[in-house]
Amino acid sequence: METVVPLRARRARNTLPLLVIAVALGGPLAALCVAAVFGAKLEPAYTASALGCAAAALLPAVFFAHRWHILRPPARLVVGSDAVTVSYPELLRTPFVVPRAVMRIATVDAHGDDRFRVHTASGPYWGGEDDGYLWSGGATALPVLAPHGPPNLLLLFEEPVEGADPRRSRLESILRGERVAGLLLEADDPAQAEHALAPLGLSRPLTMPDALRLEEHLNADDGRFALAERHLVRTAWGLIGAGVIVPLLAAVGGVVGAIIFAGGKRLHGAVLALLGLGVFALRLALWLG
Repeated sequence: METVVPLRARRARNTLPLLVIAVALGGPLAALCVAAVFGAKLEPAYTASALGCAAAALLPAVFFAHRWHILRPPARLVVGSDAVTVSYPELLRTPFVVPRAVMRIATVDAHGDDRFRVHTASGPYWGGEDDGYLWSGGATALPVLAPHGPPNLLLLFEEPVEGADPRRSRLESILRGERVAGLLLEADDPAQAEHALAPLGLSRPLTMPDALRLEEHLNADDGRFALAERHLVRTAWGLIGAGVIVPLLAAVGGVVGAIIFAGGKRLHGAVLALLGLGVFALRLALWLG
């Protein structure tokens, strides 16, 4: 028997008014541009511009129609006897299935700014006087599927699980190609989520062995930290390339390079920082002079 737990996500009904406005404003403008092309028999040079204006007028409607389409299916967690399935259409193209055999912890914590406490004096290890938290003041090492508020549901796995198909890589969410070691979610009703997860028998306090196992998974060559670093590097190169046209983007790319440098990838970070700031300075000098 399966139990469905609704997850908090953006709703399609919030996008519908924006879609109506985009159609109401963009449709007549696009029609006017097309009518000018075929009715007024514009010169070829103006024809391309008018058709470009028509396409641009319809772009917001296309964007909001796509968002409305992907937000229509509800976000939910389906708890079964053999697997737990996360459906989150806004961020994932397909449901993410986790076999029951690889589940390590499934617990709920809905109180405070710091959540999912890790007891340092636990197991055969002692991690110090102060306990830590997997979610602390908005910071966490795990991917989060919770757009509105702090997560209240934790799924932690024995081994990283493949198969998540994100719509696009986001540092705060699942990265493309990531083998997911755990997830933080936001259930609409924490009490309902706790009741649904109870049959799994995996709700317990987090211990130092849990934290050490998770750290090992996150620091692996194909783990989340390595993927996040590569994601930042690609972003920095893209910003610097675009900075040839828009200088401010090159400066942002240089800042990302500095962040990569501070994160430990010294050579690559220094190259990106210097190149980004150099492109920005050169383009600014050409513009001023």
